[in-house]
Amino acid sequence: MPRVRGVRLPSDNARTFRFVEASGPDVKFLETAVVRFNARHPYLLFGARAISRIRARANSHSTLITRLKASLREQAPASTEQELRARIKRQGRCLIHTAFLALISDGETKADALYATRTALAQLSAEPSWKARPVIKSFLDCAEIAVAVSLAYDWLYHEFSEQERQAFEDSLFRQVLAPAVAAYDDRFAQWPKRRDNCTLVSNSGILVSALAVLDRYPDISRQLIQKALVSSWNVFDGFAPDGAWPEGPSYWSLAMRYAGLMVAALESTLQYSFGLADRPGFAQTGDFALHAVGPFGAAFNFGDSEPRFDMAPLAWFAHRFRRPVDAWLVEQYDGWYLPFTVIWPDRAKPKPSGIKVPTGKVFHSNNLACFRNTWSSDPEASPVYLAIKGGNVSGPGARSPPRPEDVFLHNQADAGSFILDGARQRWIIDLGADDYDLPGYFDHGADNRSGSRWHYYRTQTAGHNTLVIDGSNQIPDARAPIVGNCVDGDCKWAVFDLSAAYGKPAGSIWRGAALIGRQVVIQDEVRAEVSGKIVWAVHTSAEPISVAGSVARFRSGDDRFVLRILEPAAACFEIGFPPEPQVFPIADVRQLHGRPLLDSNAAEVAELPRRVDAEDKRAAGALIRRLQIAWPKGTRRLSVALLPDCDDDDLVLPVTSLDDWLARRPVRLASYSRRASWINAARYAARGASTGFTPLHARLVRKPAPERAALR
Repeated sequence: MPRVRGVRLPSDNARTFRFVEASGPDVKFLETAVVRFNARHPYLLFGARAISRIRARANSHSTLITRLKASLREQAPASTEQELRARIKRQGRCLIHTAFLALISDGETKADALYATRTALAQLSAEPSWKARPVIKSFLDCAEIAVAVSLAYDWLYHEFSEQERQAFEDSLFRQVLAPAVAAYDDRFAQWPKRRDNCTLVSNSGILVSALAVLDRYPDISRQLIQKALVSSWNVFDGFAPDGAWPEGPSYWSLAMRYAGLMVAALESTLQYSFGLADRPGFAQTGDFALHAVGPFGAAFNFGDSEPRFDMAPLAWFAHRFRRPVDAWLVEQYDGWYLPFTVIWPDRAKPKPSGIKVPTGKVFHSNNLACFRNTWSSDPEASPVYLAIKGGNVSGPGARSPPRPEDVFLHNQADAGSFILDGARQRWIIDLGADDYDLPGYFDHGADNRSGSRWHYYRTQTAGHNTLVIDGSNQIPDARAPIVGNCVDGDCKWAVFDLSAAYGKPAGSIWRGAALIGRQVVIQDEVRAEVSGKIVWAVHTSAEPISVAGSVARFRSGDDRFVLRILEPAAACFEIGFPPEPQVFPIADVRQLHGRPLLDSNAAEVAELPRRVDAEDKRAAGALIRRLQIAWPKGTRRLSVALLPDCDDDDLVLPVTSLDDWLARRPVRLASYSRRASWINAARYAARGASTGFTPLHARLVRKPAPERAALR
């Protein structure tokens, strides 16, 4: 195998930062900072002098005001009618909304919002526990409520009586501070040592709570701030060097919301982030949110993520680090966390035409490659998007097999899996998460490989767009790094070494993925020592037109998608459906993650249907099909072209080894015909003033002569 050279990462618009090269947070000034602390409420996220400016911005934002007032009218659903996690999120969101509305309003609106906030705080203060789900050992649920209580208490401090303040402070001490001291001191507790969203959210909730009552409980607050900083430092390691988040876009959104709140609260209260803001990759994490999303708004939902996720965290990142890309992404934000967009307004004012963003990006922190031919989402631009990932062990100091605290609970056995967008569709899909209440869904096993989690189709290797060898699962925590890549020009590619994921020596199994203009090539190569039955598979919700021999044709509405096996000649496609969902009894209702607690154990939970999501409903859309290739015995290379909205009659793509890809940087895998743009231009011209699409036969135009492929 050729020696892999260093990779030049594309530049971004971040300003230059002083990275803290230290083994832990800079806590030597913490005691001094606490002693010198003399701020008056409010000070969490902003001070009293900023309120008039926040009021002016908020009251001129009609969408924000409408959303805040809608929270006043929300009725609390019965706990049996709403998923537990959704109820917790709703409680926290509504409290932040009503408190913020009380802060920025006058007259009757202020009175109503203040009353709603008082009522919610009183109810929460009276609750026996803020941990709604016994199965959650971390402070995940508690932290979301704790942050909302802390912000409401701080922002409206002068509106409350001394008795009310004391009740709210006591509840934060009882529900958060005291249990947190015990949790951090428990040497058997795993969550403070982990590197996932649960740990980051938990630390954020504890730290923000400690800051909120710092003047009343200075000693315990200082102790908890220090422990939360030390624990979070370990989590922040995962950002280096380029800001990707290993748990996928959905959990990036949750983790970054609370990471931003944590650092913002530290800087507004103690004027120092203790090194967190300067961690390598942290300032650049918005690049992950940018590149992990395809042209039609759907993210690469690897792990347990969903195709849509909330961009609200970038409101703080754009304010703090002044990156135009982050400001651009948050500019049109219209979600439930709108208040933070006016709290943190000091962000760049970019013009989209003035932002130069590469169309290819490789994240070495997460073994992830994202390629597109254009940043336009206009169908006339014929956008194509390819995203592919390697293994789930990455980051500085990570090892395989990882320590128990380094295992990410939301990882799946998906090394080499990819998704593909084109012609307004997601043609190759990731199935995403299954039902969290399936028995042992988060049980990875004592060896991180043999737990119940790996029995479910959506988490197995078979449920992903990768290779399955002898019907076995991959080693989910194995390294599968990017060994070479090119992100420049109209030929972007990456090569992954998947060997360790199958328990093979390094260099035994390689997967290459290339975007050549609008054409995609997935090429796999195995060494002679790899034997057994190998199956190449992808999943799609498109309707098959014909699947015969080396060509598979699909459609979705008026759009078309073609896959063609380039090599070997003996390979052929087969199409079918994933296995039927299985049903399992619930052995212990205390282990439920999402459902409301049941009165008995006489209940069952099933794997999700083999369908895509439809609007806000999981697995309620089109059927998912599995297209596969049984690798011909003795074959050492399999190369497949995937062509969104492209006629392939004259396709000529010569196959060259992955060694050649790596040896020729940049390599020209093939020249490609631009006739797709001819076809699209004719289609749109024929459409005229019509709002619908013309029939397929009316679109066809005379094709130009095909270009002959050649390596440079």
